[in-house]
Amino acid sequence: MRRALLIVGKPPEPGFAKTRLVPPFSAEDAAALYRGFLLDSVGLGHDLGWERVTVVHPRGGGPALAALLPPWVCLLEQRDEGLSNALSQAFATHLAEGFGRVVLIGSDNPTLPSGFVEQACTALDTHDVSIGPSADGGYYLIGLREPHLGLFEAIDWSTSRVYRQTLARAEQLGLRVRSVPDWYDVDEPADLERLQRDLATSADSVAPNTRAALHRLADRFYPDAVGSGGTSSVGVRPDRSA
Repeated sequence: MRRALLIVGKPPEPGFAKTRLVPPFSAEDAAALYRGFLLDSVGLGHDLGWERVTVVHPRGGGPALAALLPPWVCLLEQRDEGLSNALSQAFATHLAEGFGRVVLIGSDNPTLPSGFVEQACTALDTHDVSIGPSADGGYYLIGLREPHLGLFEAIDWSTSRVYRQTLARAEQLGLRVRSVPDWYDVDEPADLERLQRDLATSADSVAPNTRAALHRLADRFYPDAVGSGGTSSVGVRPDRSA
């Protein structure tokens, strides 16, 4: 059984990545933090040991991502605009290549436990769809074993209705769904507080790139806030970089 992990990502470029974290960060610092998110998401894929890790990215982002990511990461450029098209293309492509289990995650949840992804893969042995609800009403993970692409139609993307509407679509299509534990994306300044709590209580091996990015920001702007081995609350303080 060949397995593929898909990661929805983008180049960590200022003004293009994590714009909802500006402020408290500058555009450059938000992009630097997202670089850590993306590298940690790819690291999770490596640790799973599956047969394929693919970053699904917007058009034109391939060269920058190829320069940043390890050579064993595959890149899949989004052909058409819109998240629905991106997800449909990503699943259709990998399932057509013979992968029996395909799980997709975002790149905004650097502390995501790998066990949740494993659960989602295992759930596909007995269910058509596995899904991980996120705290904002969307989902951070979705898995398929067959190309049920109608699942991505008639969804109000980027709203709190996404998870609920996806379950409704699955019911309309007669698909069996298994939910895995909920998790969260780091999109807004308030999300940084939970991220920092997670890092403070996790092993140093969890999200090392994100951890390092936060320390660099703290060391530059708030050196008094950096404790030995800890993570400062730089992410929720006013931006003083101007």
